[in-house]
Amino acid sequence: MSFHFPKVFMALSLSITALHSQAVVLQGSSFGATAEAGGVKAGGWYQSSASASDGSDAGNTQAHAWGDSESFSVHALAWTSENPTLPAYCTVYTCSWQTYATVSVWDTVVITPTEGSSETLNYDFTIDGFKKRGPWAYGEGATAQTSYYIGTAANGWYTPTSRYLSTGAVKVSGSVQARNGQPITLYVYGSLSVSARSGAVADYSHTMSFHWDLPQGWTYTSSSGRFSPVPSPVPEPASTAMVLCGLFGMAALERRRVHDGLWRRLKAGLRHSLGRLSPRASS
Repeated sequence: MSFHFPKVFMALSLSITALHSQAVVLQGSSFGATAEAGGVKAGGWYQSSASASDGSDAGNTQAHAWGDSESFSVHALAWTSENPTLPAYCTVYTCSWQTYATVSVWDTVVITPTEGSSETLNYDFTIDGFKKRGPWAYGEGATAQTSYYIGTAANGWYTPTSRYLSTGAVKVSGSVQARNGQPITLYVYGSLSVSARSGAVADYSHTMSFHWDLPQGWTYTSSSGRFSPVPSPVPEPASTAMVLCGLFGMAALERRRVHDGLWRRLKAGLRHSLGRLSPRASS
């Protein structure tokens, strides 16, 4: 969805858009997913996934938002054209065209550690994307913000941690410790909100994903019945084998280099000694 305003009103209109599009957990639900893209809405209470897309106004703007409980990931994209088609009364200097996308996913997870366990469950959120400034926008022209919560407080996800995003990958880590094998109830929430105007792009469609390292023997259930995050990335066996082979190869080459150097010095020493022992030529 796009808007055409004189630029004196642009900052105010964008702030209002961001305020109304902020993703939040819906009260009274144990899991859900919502998505909104340029005014197109999807998802709600007790939905395990949501997806919304909008591309309007002669191709000037595009917005996409989607998320799901299974991988517990959220994605959002806001794109605006650098070469827009504007009404006759507008120019790129007097009007703005803008859009936004926002998505949130939340779930309640009950984890059962092994009996008597006091191990620690490690987790992380990874957010990856980029922003590009709009050539016709005041300031950067693109915004990106994430909010997240994972913890044992029943109302914790109503007051999540929020942070503005820049270009590149961001990783947020944490842990939860078992207490003598007692079940742990985790409230997990993640959201992503992006906006762009006047030729800018905010592309966080790569991923905001949740990973964890579930200790061996631990089990879990979720309210959605679909929560199944991937483990934290570890080196693949093939990659590890290649690294080891490379290290062994480098060691072998180094040994060979040292051996060849010693042999060359030994031969040079022998030639020098033999030369001194040989009878000199008569004058």
